[in-house]
Amino acid sequence: MKKTLLGMLAAAVTLGSGSLHAQEASDAVKRECRDTASSIARLIADYKSRGGKDLENGIRRPSTGWGEQVAVYMIQIASRSDSISQSELTTAGYAYCVERRPAE
Repeated sequence: MKKTLLGMLAAAVTLGSGSLHAQEASDAVKRECRDTASSIARLIADYKSRGGKDLENGIRRPSTGWGEQVAVYMIQIASRSDSISQSELTTAGYAYCVERRPAE
């Protein structure tokens, strides 16, 4: 089940490797972060609702890509909290995603 979740998360992480010159994230980046964080949170919530545990055990190597880092961050939050809601996880992932966006 862990391998399947990580595979789905990898597929859900569609963030580009492009970057931005401006200090503020563009609307496109914000939209992409919102969509990606929502997808990842939905997958994690589904995994946990089916009895999945030990989310972090599936992480074997350091994450190198921007989107992969967002997914790992969200997995860490979800695995350390039994009571975090999908909405709260989405919000945390979105904030991390926008904060960590790559520079162009």
